[in-house]
Amino acid sequence: MARIRTNKNICLYCFGDLDSNRVCMNCHHKADDSPSPPHHLPQRTVIGTQNRYLIGKALGEGGFGITYMAWDLQQGIKVAVKEYFPSGYVTRVAGVNQVIINSKQNQAASNRGLKRFVEEARALAKIKNLAGVVNVRDFFSANGTAYIVMEFLDGVSLKKYLQRKGGKLPVDEVLTIMRPVMESLTQVHKIGLIHRDISPDNILITKFNEVKLIDFGAAKYSNPDGKSMSIVLKQGFAPPEQYDTHGEQGPWTDVYALGVTIYYAITGTLPPESIRVMMGKEAIKRPSELGIAIDAGVENALMKCLAVDRKKRHPDVQSMINGLYNPRAPRKAVSVATPPPAATAPKKTAIPRTATGITPPEPEKPQPAAKQTAQAKSGAARQTPSASSARATSGKAATTGATSADKQQPAAARSAKPSTAKAATPASTQKAAAPKTPPATSRTAKSTPAAKQSVAEKPSADPKAKQDAITTTKTKSGSIFSKLFKKK
Repeated sequence: MARIRTNKNICLYCFGDLDSNRVCMNCHHKADDSPSPPHHLPQRTVIGTQNRYLIGKALGEGGFGITYMAWDLQQGIKVAVKEYFPSGYVTRVAGVNQVIINSKQNQAASNRGLKRFVEEARALAKIKNLAGVVNVRDFFSANGTAYIVMEFLDGVSLKKYLQRKGGKLPVDEVLTIMRPVMESLTQVHKIGLIHRDISPDNILITKFNEVKLIDFGAAKYSNPDGKSMSIVLKQGFAPPEQYDTHGEQGPWTDVYALGVTIYYAITGTLPPESIRVMMGKEAIKRPSELGIAIDAGVENALMKCLAVDRKKRHPDVQSMINGLYNPRAPRKAVSVATPPPAATAPKKTAIPRTATGITPPEPEKPQPAAKQTAQAKSGAARQTPSASSARATSGKAATTGATSADKQQPAAARSAKPSTAKAATPASTQKAAAPKTPPATSRTAKSTPAAKQSVAEKPSADPKAKQDAITTTKTKSGSIFSKLFKKK
């Protein structure tokens, strides 16, 4: 006949079966039947809807509650059950497990705390499957108080882990441990909930190398409206605003506690209390001053977390993550807005020139284009032997004028310069070449056939086409593009 499992014959170590000698057939531990402390729930108590959770030994307790290891009788898994039990405000009635408030003066405060405990449990139940925060599975009211059922985490606290490692760890290892906690807190803060009690005691490292933030007993919704908040703090890990009932608390409050936790893990020492730093009685030494090998950018980001003036602190955990894990991120962000490389600059220069109706240049072959222009000019000089002296002098003047103009004047002025330079030849030379030509004709040299052929080998009857050809030929000069690119 199969043996029926009851709360009396279940091992409270591994939740296996006890034999007739009350020894576990699974872990071989003898049952621990010693009485629990009077303010604790007795071991083997069954609580919850439909008597679902079997209470085992207490895992720990703090100012707001007691956490027990328990067994989910419906799903057959280990869980952790946290009972709201504010120390100093309530007591337990022996034999009935009922929690009562110990005085009328504490009744209002205890009831407010109980209400918040349930609200926060409800909020945490909405953010499941976060890598760095313990998952809430259930919550309910019983025995005059409230309970939160969470996943059971088998591991050690960061505080104990540091003790095993000699009191401190390398910076890289600490940042690796803390990252899942910080990333999960960004999601917790989005629903307006702040932890307010982050420390190495409340960060658990499991045997599966998971890192979880636990104990949201001090958690509370942020108060950007300045409403009064209870003074809840852990000495050494609390920023100045937690010392004030009207202090403006928010994500930056957890940023400070995270910064102190990292500082403690890499240096092995706690910084001075924030309130003393704010009063100017002490100063926080940088980790490098304590002989810790740390990147300067990471150290600056860490010290910003520890600013007692919350306006000088990282405003949220995401900013803290950016500073600690990517300290040069601002410089990288600026580099995106820098000018494009030189290879793409000529293409960008051609865009406004096309918009104004001017033929875009060919930046791929600037030198051959300049040589072709020079050959065209020399060919035009050979086609008219009778005026060779005048055109040679005019070509020299045009070349000199174009060179100086390219260095000093914009593209539009340079494109119109060659015809003016050719008209500015000495009077004696003009008379020798064409004695019967009036001076006015020489100043409009761009309309003569020889001048047209010096600009392009195939002259056009359209004056606008001639002007476009002149502009195109001069724009192909390498000096023009180099000047434009420098201005860019």
